[in-house]
Amino acid sequence: MPQFFTKRLTSHNFPLFRGKRVTPSPEGLKTLLAYYGVDLQQETLEKLWAYHSLLRENNGDQDLTRLNAFETIVERHYADCILINAYVPKWPLRMVDIGSGAGFPGIPLKLVNPQIKLTLCEPRPNRIEFLNMVIEKLDLKGIEVFGHKVTSRSLTFPVTGAISRAFEIMEKTLPRLEKALIPGGRVYFMKGPAVKEELATLHPEDFGYTLIEKHFYRIPKSTQDRALIVLERNKGIL
Repeated sequence: MPQFFTKRLTSHNFPLFRGKRVTPSPEGLKTLLAYYGVDLQQETLEKLWAYHSLLRENNGDQDLTRLNAFETIVERHYADCILINAYVPKWPLRMVDIGSGAGFPGIPLKLVNPQIKLTLCEPRPNRIEFLNMVIEKLDLKGIEVFGHKVTSRSLTFPVTGAISRAFEIMEKTLPRLEKALIPGGRVYFMKGPAVKEELATLHPEDFGYTLIEKHFYRIPKSTQDRALIVLERNKGIL
């Protein structure tokens, strides 16, 4: 079961922090996540805080993330990656995160859904090193790093799901999964509002896929519009 839930916030039950900084701490993380409608179990919250600490400690050159403010990181990285669980009742059990970078959305996805066997796909050496350190320090199981560029020739092991966050246009990602995603497998694209223009010219049937879900939403108490697009690979492809 996903280890979180979203809740409706009113003026009486959400923390007011705009104009006043929240101290980076486990309690501060919990406060900010609640502001954006996310409530994690304590064990998951502690692991997310440990991940955040590693992210800040190893981001001296801003190569892991260009975001600096604690509030902004929680909003645009952690809440963004966790809120999508509200639209996916059951995740595929064998997944890849394409273009994982510093671990988004893969690490938060794994923390909230520990049952998923997940491969983080990231070719840049410093980020590979960081992701492996996170896996070791957080003692995560069923997760690994694929330290190569994802192509139809390199990604050949079978998976039942794939996810990608603001990586590239969908029609460029789908061919990368040609040898990996099994028929009936699903691809989850985390996108911004510009995806509506992308969808207008996308023909998933040309790649052997069917568009099955479109979710458009806003991160609660923010100005950040988001979309989750779900495609399913047609039967009889492989």
